[in-house]
Amino acid sequence: MAQAPAHAQVLDDVEARREGANAVVTVRFAAPVQLVRTVSARSGDLAQVYYDVLATGDAPNLVTSERRVPLAQGGFLVLLTDEAAGTTERSRKLVLRFGAATQFTARPGQNNRSIELVLANQAAALTPAAPNPLPAPVAAEPAARPLTDAERERSRTALAAARQLIDQGEHGQALERLDEVLALPPHEGRIDALELRATARWRQGDPDGARADYERYLVLYPQGPGAARAREALLTLAPPAPSVVEAAIQAGRDPARAAATTTLAGSLAVMYYGGQSKVRTQEFQDSPLGGLPQLVNDATLSGTDQRQLLSSVDVNWRRRDADSDLRLVLRDTKTNDLMRPEKNRNKLTALYVDYKLTAPGAQLRLGRQSPTGGGVMGRFDGVQAGYRFAPRWRVNAVAGAPTDPLLDTKRRFWGVSLDADEIAKGFGGSLYWIQQTVDGQSDRRGVGAELRMLAGPFTALGSLDYDPQLKGWNIVSTQSTWQGADNTIVNVLYDRRATPMLMLGNALFFQNPVAQVQARTLYELLLTQSLPMLRQQVRGTTAFSTQAMVSVSRPITPHWQAGADVRLTNVGALPPVADILPNGQPGTGNVWSMGAQLIGTNLYSARDTHVVLLTLLRGPTYHGELLSYNNASAVGEGWLLEPSLRLYQQTEDSGLRTRRWAPGLRASKRLMTRWVAESELSMEFSNAKSATRNESSHRTFYYAGLRYDL
Repeated sequence: MAQAPAHAQVLDDVEARREGANAVVTVRFAAPVQLVRTVSARSGDLAQVYYDVLATGDAPNLVTSERRVPLAQGGFLVLLTDEAAGTTERSRKLVLRFGAATQFTARPGQNNRSIELVLANQAAALTPAAPNPLPAPVAAEPAARPLTDAERERSRTALAAARQLIDQGEHGQALERLDEVLALPPHEGRIDALELRATARWRQGDPDGARADYERYLVLYPQGPGAARAREALLTLAPPAPSVVEAAIQAGRDPARAAATTTLAGSLAVMYYGGQSKVRTQEFQDSPLGGLPQLVNDATLSGTDQRQLLSSVDVNWRRRDADSDLRLVLRDTKTNDLMRPEKNRNKLTALYVDYKLTAPGAQLRLGRQSPTGGGVMGRFDGVQAGYRFAPRWRVNAVAGAPTDPLLDTKRRFWGVSLDADEIAKGFGGSLYWIQQTVDGQSDRRGVGAELRMLAGPFTALGSLDYDPQLKGWNIVSTQSTWQGADNTIVNVLYDRRATPMLMLGNALFFQNPVAQVQARTLYELLLTQSLPMLRQQVRGTTAFSTQAMVSVSRPITPHWQAGADVRLTNVGALPPVADILPNGQPGTGNVWSMGAQLIGTNLYSARDTHVVLLTLLRGPTYHGELLSYNNASAVGEGWLLEPSLRLYQQTEDSGLRTRRWAPGLRASKRLMTRWVAESELSMEFSNAKSATRNESSHRTFYYAGLRYDL
């Protein structure tokens, strides 16, 4: 499926903590999400967590991003890549690469903007190594003695298998075979095994382990055949991190206390997009209407050619110690339109500092940021602060200005909220009040609640938002998840929200089209209309979108997982909006879909997944059928190939029949540890036929680029 040019990342932050013998990794997102299913590879060091980004009033453009949970002793516990799942526009997946074979489960987080990964028996991996200011001595060689014939054959077989596994990207299994060789008495095979182990660790994402092996190689075999390569590799690898004692001295702290840790995550990327662009333009996505859900029967591509160069920066710097946690976040995207230079734009999506003090439980975030609750509905420039005044209670305040422009108006907002971690066992939530103004008039007044319930395998989240001034509900939403011991997952969703959100400023989008001059501020609009009339107009021109879903997925064999879902979508009619929605949008009525999924894993290798999706749609004036197939396969060294095919047929009551089929191929290649090259080619062939019409079209979309993961 063709992806839109990207301007923001939905993956926000990753944190790890100990929970008994397990490690819990909390993945936070910049938009509401819902966990769908998990899939693990046979090797145990690769898994995928599928989730949906829920449609809201804020429309994030979704791009690939990466985070890692480092180990105190070097390397990483898990490397997370967030990318498109290839089924629908808002279907996403987290690709998890573990440093070693790991059993895990996924569960919803404390709110609808997080997912938690529970890694079995990995708590010890998060414990810093004991202070050791002296370099660790080189491990002694096993006692020298001649190898038996069986040992020589075992060494030769293990080396050959390790080379093949490294070529296939199976670095964890390769390390196991190389350790077999290194456990044998000194012989010529140990020289190659030590260099291969350094190579495997480096490509696996463990530069500290690779450095240790290269240094050991040069100590033991300074004139060995790989000595020159080892010296060159050590020049490339970063210098070792300071010891715990050195870090404590630098911080002026007692070495017995936990030393400060500093991490840098994120990516730098350059992408070139060509072919046909998406129907939903950036102007539409940046408008208050941008959160409208996109339906399966919507046209995938438009007939407008595009040639765009997109550069993005995502930087997340963090410093933590026993008393505080400081984060600096920057996300920015520059789009150069090579066909229409006047359309060049720069979009700064995040630039903030976040500071937490552990002891008093205080937090301050200042700058451009995405909403984290409390009734804030979109990206804003401002400040939010919180203070924990009791073990389970927290008070918060927020103030700022929305970043998305509303013609020439000036908007401001402020609000307060009260959070309760646990009012009763497993039950918590928050209450909020928020006030927004536009050109000095009350734009939006929100009173709402966000509730959560955690009861063993069952999680339920709910949101309510009511505007007492405009007398209407903005949001009534609930989602729940039940996860069985066998990884059966049942999801239920109901979401009804105003589209766009009830705000007085929306009156500027729905002005009288015959007026000679269109107002660009609320002050100008009030010169011709009264405030009560404008409020009534906002209520009359606000549509509501309703989404409901029930889905279940269940493993049926070690290699197969089956799922089914029933969905309802209903989007109310919208009148024309100049430049953004020039023809308006008719109401969809109730659009029902019934889907069945079949997910296969490890059918021909230790790392391949297959998703087959069949969806039947029924709308008031049409019915359609969608069949899609998506594959992800690790091929060779660092390659990931993802071919896909979508077949869609729609028949309308008028007799018009539309057929579309869209093959695609996405490929990525991991270069060394940090560099990733990726590209995609998608085509769409369509035919529309009726008694008086027979039209065919062929469209192509492609992109290629390079990403460096920090």
